[in-house]
Amino acid sequence: MTPIARGEKRGAHANTEPSGGSDVAGIQSRAEKVNDHYVINARKVFISGAGEADYFIVSARTSPPQPNKRWWGITTFVVERDWPGVKVGQQFRVIGMRGEQPYEVVLDNVKVPAENVVGKENEGFKVVVTTYDYTRIGIAAQAVGIAQAAFEKALNYALQRELFGQRLIEFEMIIEKLADMYIRLEASRLLTYWASSLADARRPEFTTAASLAKTFATESAEWISRQAIQIHGGYGVDFETGLERYLRDAVITTIYEGTNEIQRLTIVRELVRQAFGIR
Repeated sequence: MTPIARGEKRGAHANTEPSGGSDVAGIQSRAEKVNDHYVINARKVFISGAGEADYFIVSARTSPPQPNKRWWGITTFVVERDWPGVKVGQQFRVIGMRGEQPYEVVLDNVKVPAENVVGKENEGFKVVVTTYDYTRIGIAAQAVGIAQAAFEKALNYALQRELFGQRLIEFEMIIEKLADMYIRLEASRLLTYWASSLADARRPEFTTAASLAKTFATESAEWISRQAIQIHGGYGVDFETGLERYLRDAVITTIYEGTNEIQRLTIVRELVRQAFGIR
């Protein structure tokens, strides 16, 4: 932790597998206990930051799930990049986030000391989902930044562009678009601040707030980016304008750290639990 906190080393979270990522309980990777260590065999995909990572947090199944506890039996480990059997494989060329493209990470009979277990054995599911609860707020903030940039470009263009003898911003249709963009932008920002404040205060309801913020902010960023392109007209689809980048990046924010469909499931389940005590 210390070298990462100092910025001397980098880490990556290796959870997603070919069979899925949002369904953490469905992890297929295996970790077998052998004396004082574990032997891990796994293939992880779409791992952000893997290209430069020195350490990986790897999730693997150490025991079969218990009845009515599908999540039980997963353990998380700290794995070092230079250990025998650890390989950073193919790079996935995704449509956005080109500054940090994800990679495949393969672990082939990798020996991991028992002391490298994060949390409790067989309860790594809690480690993973708790991590997502916090990182979803970061994704919401990322989406707010994308939306802010797209909105500023659209507003500046509408102020400068002249059409039919008047500035673009004087057309009612453009005014309506800009107003709706700004409403969603500021609502996204406030939801993100709200979720962050609840997380800082260790309030249990922050997990729902994180899902609310992540879902609304990322979908707003995608919508605002699309409207910014429309306001720019032909220039909006020109690579040089830069708006297509915001749209590509916004799409990814609706998917990683738990798809927005999963967020909606989390929100409703928590509402039912609070209102009726049903889990």
